[in-house]
Amino acid sequence: MELDRFDLNLLRVLDALLDERQVSAAARRLGLSQPAVSSALARLRKALGDPLLIRAGNGMRLTPLALELQPRVRRALDDLGAALSAATTFDPRTTRRVFRIGADDYSTVVLLAPLVARLRREAPHAGLEIWPFEEPFEERLAMRDWDLAVTDHWTLRGWPHCERLLHETFTSVARRDHPRLGARVSLEDFLREDHALISRRGRTPGAVDGGLDSLSRRRRVTLTLPHYLAAGAVVARTELVITLPRRIAARVCETDGLRSFDTPVQVDGFEVAAAYHPRSAADPGIAWLRQLLRESAG
Repeated sequence: MELDRFDLNLLRVLDALLDERQVSAAARRLGLSQPAVSSALARLRKALGDPLLIRAGNGMRLTPLALELQPRVRRALDDLGAALSAATTFDPRTTRRVFRIGADDYSTVVLLAPLVARLRREAPHAGLEIWPFEEPFEERLAMRDWDLAVTDHWTLRGWPHCERLLHETFTSVARRDHPRLGARVSLEDFLREDHALISRRGRTPGAVDGGLDSLSRRRRVTLTLPHYLAAGAVVARTELVITLPRRIAARVCETDGLRSFDTPVQVDGFEVAAAYHPRSAADPGIAWLRQLLRESAG
C-alpha cells in the first residue's frame, strides 16, 4: 500500500477501534456517529486488505494484523501529538481540550475538587474526565487514556515520572455525642469500640493495625467501606469509630456533625503524588494542568 494514497485521518479511527474493539464505543470516544465509524472501518478493511475486527461471541477480537498494528499506530499518533504540542502554544482561556485524570477517592475529594473550580475559572471551555484509579496505571498513561494518575505515592512506586504533591496524616472520628468516648480517648477506650475501615476491596487490616501490631494489640473492625465520603454518614448514625486522613476527617466532621480526636496509637502517614508519561514533558497543556494540581495541593 502506498502511503500517499492512504487517508491519514483514518489513523485516529483505527487507533480507537483497535483499543475499544467496538464500533459504538470507538464512535463515542471520537465524538463521531456510529455510521461514520462503520464507514471508516470499511475503508480501513479495504485499504489494508484485512477485516481487522472479527466477531467472537458477544464481542469482537483483533486479527493478527490488527494486533501487530495496534502498538505501532499508537506510537505514531503519540509521536505526532508530541511534535504538534511542542510546536504550538497552549492558551487555557480558549482551549477546548478534554483532560483525563485517573484518581483514587481521596485525591478526588482533596485535590481534584478544588482543581475543578480553578479549571472552570481559568479554562472555561476545557473539559475534565476523572476516572477511578486502577492498575496497571502505566498502561493507561502509555495508551493516552489518562493524562495524569493521582494516588498515594506507594502505589506509584517504581514509576520514575512522578511528582509528590502533599503529605497526609491520620486522625480518628466519632459522633459528638458518643456515649462512651470523652474528650480524651485512651488506647483502652479506643480498643473497646467497634471500628469501620475504608478499603476499596473490602480487605483488612488498615493503617491503624500496623501500629497496634507493634503493641501486640488488636481492634474489632466490623464494617469496611469502599469510599471516604460514606464514612461520615455511617459514623453519624452509629457508635462506630473510624480513622481517616486528616483532610477527609475535617470535611466529614463539618458536614456530618462529628468530632475528631488524636488516634491513641502511632499511625504512619502517606504521600500523595501524580504520575505522568514522559512524552508529557513536551506538552504545554499537561504542564499547565500539573501546575494547577500543585497549587491545589498547596
